[in-house]
Amino acid sequence: MVEWSRYGLEDFLLFSASTYQRLFELHNAAWWPAPLLAQALGAAVVWAAWRRPSQRAAREVWAALATAWLIVAWAWHLQRFASVQWAAPWFAAGFAVQAAAMLAWALHPACGRDRPRPARVRVGLAIAGIALVWPALPLALGRPIAQAEWFGLMPDPTVLLTLAVLLLRPAPAWLWPLPLAWCAATGATLWPMQAPHALLAPLVAVVALATAWAARAPRAARHGDRR
Repeated sequence: MVEWSRYGLEDFLLFSASTYQRLFELHNAAWWPAPLLAQALGAAVVWAAWRRPSQRAAREVWAALATAWLIVAWAWHLQRFASVQWAAPWFAAGFAVQAAAMLAWALHPACGRDRPRPARVRVGLAIAGIALVWPALPLALGRPIAQAEWFGLMPDPTVLLTLAVLLLRPAPAWLWPLPLAWCAATGATLWPMQAPHALLAPLVAVVALATAWAARAPRAARHGDRR
């Protein structure tokens, strides 16, 4: 009988940290200068989610995010990550499902009607800031900027920016599970590599979920009082 307690996350890792980082470098080289354009789009998405309260703006924001998730599903998971990770096609399927869910929400009559509480906005902007400066992580870690991860082309900044928008523009609960699951998955990938930022995405996910739940609780209490 196999004693599973003897195994750690590092025993299930199929590639080294250098191989993983090299994938980002190859991906950036293949898509350059698209990373800069995608990053500008990410900043525009945050600005629209924060400063444009109209329902039309909300629909545009969710459509833009859905497009980013689809690009990551195809360009990163299927075309790049699949070369070293057997589960990459499943990740691609999950990202495609999330994109479809966000498009469905963009077309829903209730999309963009709710306004976030101030606490949600503050935390959402903080998370958006983390997502937008994510490409600078290699420099902070002593690696070349060619290995940067960009919104719309790589999963981590795309998912984190999505969590920010979920706080800035309230949406149904069914848009949360896959972004949260990816934060756990990327943490489980980076931890055995001893990456200094391994816990950053999981911690951001916990903060985002706690903020959304805390903002939801007073609303639920008000509805209860009305009854």
